[in-house]
Amino acid sequence: MKKTLGLILIALLAVGLVGGYTLAYFSDTETSTGNTWTSGTLNLVNVISGTPDTDSVVVTEGADGDNDKVVFSSVVPGSSGTITWTLSNTGDTAGTLTMAAITTFDEGAAAMEPELTADPTNLVGLGQKLMVWVTRYDGTTTTDILGTTLAYEAMNVPVDNLVDVLEAESQSLVLGTPLVYVLHWEVPGDEVGNEIQGDTAELDITFTLDQTIA
Repeated sequence: MKKTLGLILIALLAVGLVGGYTLAYFSDTETSTGNTWTSGTLNLVNVISGTPDTDSVVVTEGADGDNDKVVFSSVVPGSSGTITWTLSNTGDTAGTLTMAAITTFDEGAAAMEPELTADPTNLVGLGQKLMVWVTRYDGTTTTDILGTTLAYEAMNVPVDNLVDVLEAESQSLVLGTPLVYVLHWEVPGDEVGNEIQGDTAELDITFTLDQTIA
């Protein structure tokens, strides 16, 4: 009798399953879609400007990534002016700004008679007589990094004076807040004469923005 009932129960269960009946149960579903990695951006933009007081100037402002420069001509005793570099990080990743700099001085192809009379050995150059004062503005404070408004210093006395100061810079470039460097220059009219005739001074700067590592 028990064996017969067991066979009947198995048969009923089989019929129920075949008929499409299923047992109910609890369930829950969660999703995790759209997991994405996007690289940050770090882009240094330099805007340059230059102003002269007593001589001519040509300002070349290139597109982002191109060279910017200021060329002063007909510099004489009493000349002065400025070069301004406005450096911005237009990306979305914080960075640290550093510089590499080179100065080059040339006595000219052939010294003219007035220059040789004042400087017979032709050793005194514009790099020794070109006086500079360099400031940095961080959006809040202006800091003198070489010389002061009342005490300019020679570009190349001691040797590589300006280069050493620029290359010692290491500044955080805050997103949305540019760093502004201004190089004020002058050739003192009461101290400089024929010894600089035909001489040239050149300053080359490479600005580098590196990702800030916490």
